[in-house]
Amino acid sequence: MTALVEQRMDFRTASAAAGAAGNDAPWLEALRARGAAIASEADWPDSRANRPWKYFEAARFGLAPETSLARASVEVSGAPEGVAVRFAEATGAAAELIARTVGTVVSPEADRLTALHYAYLGDGILITVPANTELAETVRLTRTVSGSGVSAPHTLIVTGANSRVTVVEEFVSNDEPNVALPASEILPGPGSEVQYYCVHRWGAKTKVFANQRFLGKERDAALKNLHMVLGGEVVKGHLDSTLEARGTVSELLGVVYGTGRSHADFYTLQDHIGPDTRSDLKYKSALKDEAQSVYYGVTKVGLGAKNADANQENRNLLLSKSAKADSDPVLEILTSDIVRASHGATAGPVDQDQLFYMQARGIPYAEAESLLVTAFLEDVLSRIPNLALREELAATIEEALDQ
Repeated sequence: MTALVEQRMDFRTASAAAGAAGNDAPWLEALRARGAAIASEADWPDSRANRPWKYFEAARFGLAPETSLARASVEVSGAPEGVAVRFAEATGAAAELIARTVGTVVSPEADRLTALHYAYLGDGILITVPANTELAETVRLTRTVSGSGVSAPHTLIVTGANSRVTVVEEFVSNDEPNVALPASEILPGPGSEVQYYCVHRWGAKTKVFANQRFLGKERDAALKNLHMVLGGEVVKGHLDSTLEARGTVSELLGVVYGTGRSHADFYTLQDHIGPDTRSDLKYKSALKDEAQSVYYGVTKVGLGAKNADANQENRNLLLSKSAKADSDPVLEILTSDIVRASHGATAGPVDQDQLFYMQARGIPYAEAESLLVTAFLEDVLSRIPNLALREELAATIEEALDQ
């Protein structure tokens, strides 16, 4: 029997074209070349052998060396001077920080798609907050992709000791076929807190692979993270919280409203390495038509993670007979000296008793269902401490439900 061998793709030429239009720094040229070389040698993740890819073949992203670059831009607002720096414009200490940090948290070696992110790297933004500083205003990044092709935005967040920052990143694209490969690296200082909220409002023909990692190497660092998926043909995210230092904390939140034949697919890792670490996760999806939601989450508690406290919760609301939700929360516990390690998952239709109750009081069926879906999804947003931001994101959900 002859084994099936994938034909190799040489992405080196395509990567060089990605940097041809600008005057890139040597470190960026080297990183692009490294990503292209890895991508050229690697295979696509195998859905039969690689559990996070069970429900979606990576090759279906359709990326090849001849894939063109999409037109991509980023608008930055709410950031005091020096807090948000574009990679292409960085100088001095900011340029040195970017050069030594990019690619160290989310590694190009992770898989072929991540390597391709670095091969096509563009529109990079560094957000850096000095020690003992709390930014009163939310830093906002609005990323827009137009035209067909591939884009690879990068967000790097590095914070000083005892600092506080809230970042909202919104992704928007048109209805032309394109592939987006965003990556986010979050490296907090000791005692600092990063609130990082991503709103996916992609066009109907956009396929997305988002790779995000929080590296908690400093004591008592914390992350509060949200991914809200309200558009896109495929939105697949790999989200990693590495809780290495004592007292590090992560809270991963997710909201998905799926329509048509959209596919939202998240793999999460809550990796407890150090003592007294805590993680919590709450993902909810509401699915119409033939939409599909996939959640596969792993909570690891290592031998050194004494007093770890970990929780996973995934809830899915099926609004049609054709909608589908697959949920697989997993625990890998190597020590018995923990506070908690729990998980739970559900999938089902809207509560018929609640619908009947609302209809009996004069609320039409469609409106009653919409109210219940809104309440179901907005429950996740109650975890956001900023009331104005919580209300803004709730309005975004309600807008999507009204379309």
